[in-house]
Amino acid sequence: MRRTNGCARTDGFHSLYRALVLVLTIAYLLQEFVYAYQERNDMTKLSRVMFLLLCHITSIAKQIVFHYDADRIQEMIEGFDDPIYNGESASALSLLRSTTLVARRLERAYAGCAILTCTLWLVFPVLHRLSGNPVHFAFWTGIDTDPPAMFVAVLLYSYYVTTLVGIANTTMDAFIATILFQCKTQLTILRLDFQTLPQRALIECQKNDLTYESALIKLFVKCFLHYRRVTETAALLQDIFGTAILVQFGIGGWILCMAAYKLVSLNVLSIEFASMTLFILCILTELFLYCYYGNELTVESELIVRSVYSMRWVSSPLRFQRLLLLLMLRVRRTLRPAAGRVIPLSLDTFVKILKSSYTFYAVLRQTK
Repeated sequence: MRRTNGCARTDGFHSLYRALVLVLTIAYLLQEFVYAYQERNDMTKLSRVMFLLLCHITSIAKQIVFHYDADRIQEMIEGFDDPIYNGESASALSLLRSTTLVARRLERAYAGCAILTCTLWLVFPVLHRLSGNPVHFAFWTGIDTDPPAMFVAVLLYSYYVTTLVGIANTTMDAFIATILFQCKTQLTILRLDFQTLPQRALIECQKNDLTYESALIKLFVKCFLHYRRVTETAALLQDIFGTAILVQFGIGGWILCMAAYKLVSLNVLSIEFASMTLFILCILTELFLYCYYGNELTVESELIVRSVYSMRWVSSPLRFQRLLLLLMLRVRRTLRPAAGRVIPLSLDTFVKILKSSYTFYAVLRQTK
């Protein structure tokens, strides 16, 4: 009972924290909207706020999903505890360990880059003020920030919110990418299971005193259930986050465009230039994660048919061969994760976003 009460209390605090992060992000976004409206005729000042404003919109889109669809997300996470996802073979354990290690390193590096970017945004206005220059924040404050106390308060508020959004954004992106990565790993394990199915059936015969045909069908059913479980997880992921990823892709090109527009006006040796470079790197990483792991899942799904066909099925029982034929017809429908069921998560999409971003940038430079 104590453990149950403790879990309920923890869940309550976590829900409260998620709501607080969402409210702070929305409040900061509204301040950015006001500033953007006030400076709508000054492209230089407008570029200072637009890349962050758009970035915060994508963050809010994902936060809303995590806030209101928390139960299904929790269900998806708990689904990976299913024994069918945790094979006991040496190859499966090795692949799962490798996936976990890569995902952990990716999240730390990605979040670290975002924190470093926000920290540089904190350092730059401090140095600017110490040099005797006025500091203008890229969001509406409604107060005079010249007094030292007010300057420090607004600066810390800006740093807290941008860092909070940075960590939230990178964590959400890494989470979605990790689910795609896990699905891809599960298909890799499944392919190995299909390729070695006849050999494992012989071992199963000796262990459990089964006929060869019974052992084949038993292992085949297990593989089929494994494949169906992966497709269900991939479909659930797309159903939950498809719209949020679509918003990310739709706005991602504009974020890169506005950040690049701001970058070219900065001194290459300045802290602001370094921070903007890191910011662009974060956005490129964000888009690339979705496209790369979505593409990997699609490629691995396409290889399932080849793995099924490459097993030693020629001398297998006729009943088993018929099951293989039905399976091959089923797995020919490749898993193709998409943003909003419209834009495929693929490397080709990543290249198209970069091209569209450059097009936007070129138009802005010409109209300057």
